Amino acid sequence: MAAVVGIDLSSRALDLARLEEDGARVTCLRVSLEVPGKKAKAWERTLALPALMPPAGWWDDVYLVALEAPYGAGTGTVAILNRIVGATVASLPRALQRPERAWIVRPDEWKGALGLEFLLGKPSAETIAALGLELDGEHAATQDARDAACIAYYARETLARASAA
Repeated sequence: MAAVVGIDLSSRALDLARLEEDGARVTCLRVSLEVPGKKAKAWERTLALPALMPPAGWWDDVYLVALEAPYGAGTGTVAILNRIVGATVASLPRALQRPERAWIVRPDEWKGALGLEFLLGKPSAETIAALGLELDGEHAATQDARDAACIAYYARETLARASAA
């Protein structure tokens, strides 16, 4: 079944939410960038990312990927997160490495569309229920998984509205 993937990222993990095109089911997957048995630096975690991404088959029916654009108070943090964004996009299958298939979404865009406050608004379990989404996966109850699911929902609905217009 065709799907959209939303990605919430940090320098330590990626949370991927795979939302079915015509359904409510969201499969949540956490990709830890931590190096087992080692306190890895951000650069080492960035370099490890491609090998940790889901295999090519996981992406076979994905037609759109939406990543949250990094924002933060410190320029150092944003620089690290931008490297993670670059490594993530470079690790996607080639078919998804096109502007119409890989979106970068600002937090104010997806949060505003869902009625959440830009700075403090976080999707709760109630937000997920109100959207009619059903999250599944080992890390589905986490805030990062809910963020990724909402990014996927925002992207799917935005594209559907644009296609209908």
